[in-house]
Order: sequence, then structure tokens, then C-alpha cells
Amino acid sequence: MRALLQIPMQTDELVQRLIDFADASGADGEPQPVGIAGMTLVRQRRPRSISPSVYQPIFCLVLQGAKEIHLGSGIVRFGRLQSLIVGLDLLASARIVTASSAEPYVALALKLDMGLIRELAAELPDRAGSSRGAAVESGAADAAVVDAMRRLFDLAFMDEARQVLEPMVRREIHYWLLSAGHGRILRELAVRDSRASRVARAVAAIHRDYASVLKIENLARLAGMSVSAFHAGFKELTGSSPLQFQKQLRLIEARRLLQGEGVSVSGAAFQVGYESASQFSREYSRQFGVSPRVDKALEIALS
Repeated sequence: MRALLQIPMQTDELVQRLIDFADASGADGEPQPVGIAGMTLVRQRRPRSISPSVYQPIFCLVLQGAKEIHLGSGIVRFGRLQSLIVGLDLLASARIVTASSAEPYVALALKLDMGLIRELAAELPDRAGSSRGAAVESGAADAAVVDAMRRLFDLAFMDEARQVLEPMVRREIHYWLLSAGHGRILRELAVRDSRASRVARAVAAIHRDYASVLKIENLARLAGMSVSAFHAGFKELTGSSPLQFQKQLRLIEARRLLQGEGVSVSGAAFQVGYESASQFSREYSRQFGVSPRVDKALEIALS
């Protein structure tokens, strides 16, 4: 791997520009689109816990403050001028741990194009590296990727230049991530029959049919693995078993139905695959610390 480059001195200026953008757009806590497809800004002025959510393949660059992601029993921490790479659709909980009004948490995130990752990997020397580890990794961000993210953000305000330059800058960012020390999961996913690629097929199947009865044997067959190897590989990458993963996915989707679409508690339970509304309520309460009925009422009161 290449040596880290010196971080550009313009980082503080970029932070201020992002804070100004957040002020102008009203962004505070939730991801705010910046005008570039798949790119969002987060500005948060106080430490905050975030409920479990679905993370798509994404790159997050922290420019100020610090955050941590809980994946199963593991915790991945990353702060100023560090980045996070998520290679699979995952379920995780995040917490902003360093933020204040004077120095808010500021980060830029970019949704990853796994097709582009595979295309680039085919053009590069073999860098598969270790095949062990989770699908989430953090590490130092070097000058090249910080500068490329700055330039991509700048293109949001340059209509003519964006049409020509955005694909090239986006491609550059994916290259730096693919070759980064903490880009192992991307290098492994670029290999068609790697452990990560096989598990990724099963993860995608669970996402498609999360409300259906889960048959581990079918998922293992889809992954081309024995049941025991599939269980071990799935848990190592995602931090949970397939059944736990499905349950969390169901509950997150149920919460979206309750809060975002006004579906009744029993309606949400049955839509996500529960046969018992009482079991759904018990598991929802354990997951989110509040019953679905109370959670729905609180959301209505706040809206």
C-alpha cells in the first residue's frame, strides 16, 4: 500500500464551507444531499445516539468530531481526517461521540458504486489481501481522497463542469478507496467467488425477501458454502447471524412503516413477516427501548 500523503492545509476551510452549507440548507443531524448524486453532508452540534439502521455500501469521511459504529459486539471508531468504508448492505447502530456547537461533527459521505469497484479492480494488480474481517473498516484518510471529496463537493455548484468532471472525480475516489489500507472489503468483494462476494449474495436475498420464512440451507446453497462455513462467514462480515439479521431488518422496516407511513402496529407486524403481534411488540421493545404503540404516538406528537 502507498504511504500516507500529508493532509492538505485547506481542511479547516472545507469544514467552514460545509458548516456554511449546512446553515443555508437547514441541515442539522440528518444526512443532507449536497447536489451530487449519492453524496450527503452531516453536521451535528451535540453527541447523539442513533437507532439501528440499514447502511448501504458507503464511504464516510469525517472532517471534524468523531463517531462510532456498533456492529454486533464490535465497535468501529473514527474521527477527524479518518474515514469509514462499508462494503455490504448492513444493519448497525451509530453514535456521534464528539460534537459541540463550537466544533460540530462534520462529515461527507458518498454512496459506493460496486460495479465501478469491480471495473477498477480488474484494471489493477491483485490486491485481494486478507479474507478475514468485518464488512466495516476505518482508517486514516490521506490527502488524495480528502482532496477528491472536496473537488466533488465543489462540482455541486458548477453545472457545466459537473457534467464533464463528476464521473472522473467519482472514479478517482473509488480508486483511492479500493487501494486504501482499510479498503480490504472492497478488494474482496471485487473477486467474484470470494467469501465476501458469496455472503453478499445471501445478504441481498434476505433484503429482497425479509418478510418470508428464512431457510438457512437455501442461503448457504446460494452462497455456495456449507451451512457451518456460511454461518461463520456471515457472522464475521455482518456481526450477526442470518436469523438475527433478518429480525433486525424486519424491525427497522416496521419502524419506517409506523413512523413514515402511519401503518397500524398490527399492520406493520404482519407486513414485515410476523405472525404474532404480541411477539412483534416484545421484540420491537427490546430493539428500540420503547413499544411500537408508544413509538408511533411519540412520532405523531413530534410531527
